[in-house]
Amino acid sequence: MTFRLCVASVLTLGLGCAHSNLEGTDLDKVQHPAFVSRVADEAGPRVNVYRSDSTQAGKLGGASPADADKKLEESLKPALTRVEAAERLRSHVHAAIQDEKPWSQAVPPSQVASALETFLVQEVPGSPPDYSRLKPLGADSVVEFVIEGYGMRAEKGVTQTWVRGSGRMFRLGDGGELWRSGFSGTSTDAGLQPLDPASVSANPRAFHEQMVAVLDSVSVRLARQLTHTNRAGGAPTPPGTGELRAPVDERTPLEKEIQKSKATPPPDATTPTDVPVEVGPKKKPPRQSAPPPDATAPTEVPVDAKKK
Repeated sequence: MTFRLCVASVLTLGLGCAHSNLEGTDLDKVQHPAFVSRVADEAGPRVNVYRSDSTQAGKLGGASPADADKKLEESLKPALTRVEAAERLRSHVHAAIQDEKPWSQAVPPSQVASALETFLVQEVPGSPPDYSRLKPLGADSVVEFVIEGYGMRAEKGVTQTWVRGSGRMFRLGDGGELWRSGFSGTSTDAGLQPLDPASVSANPRAFHEQMVAVLDSVSVRLARQLTHTNRAGGAPTPPGTGELRAPVDERTPLEKEIQKSKATPPPDATTPTDVPVEVGPKKKPPRQSAPPPDATAPTEVPVDAKKK
């Protein structure tokens, strides 16, 4: 990578020089990608506020800056779970590009989580899972995001939330890498106000809100790297190969019956004025036949009183 391209990458996405662009010709060959996001072991939250900012350290009243950072770090752990951070990044990147092939044909996330056994909240793996398990689902490639660190820090006297990590795309068949990029983001980059460490320690909700905003900002920039306009649009899927398995219908019988009733068309409510009117010549009424003979029984014939 040239120096100019490296500088551009750093400015646009906080990237290092370990960066390779996704080529449109490679993307045209992908049929069913699988999106995976995870948080590396020991990724965070990490706190370096009081140790880096003498102004904040001066508010401790003699307490150790290292101990204060550790206490703040413990208070932030339940504010943002590993699965929420990973899923937030994955879902927002895919949502931004899901209308374009091959992303519109991605393996459903529920099937990916089930195959990799990451459907339990506390079992999001920090180490790479066995991606070969995705092949039976029809996946031919993997887009992987790894959050390598996040937390709070003091940068030039400004307290900010931050996140950094990497993304890559590779083929499942031969492991060939199609795209790789580092990413980083801060609350300062997102235009958010600095947080007060003491207030966050007592109520970490503000940290959660800023981290969500930072992750969303990063996901938009990652989505741009996975979007290409100068490409053929993807070849059609060969019949009988690579199709995705139909998702399992997990609805209850009652839910199926309700859905079926909603799909039934309503009765014909055509108003009388909408009934077609025959405009041809009027037809003559059918000729009536002679009335049938009187079949009155003899006992019912009226008697003439004069003949009595």
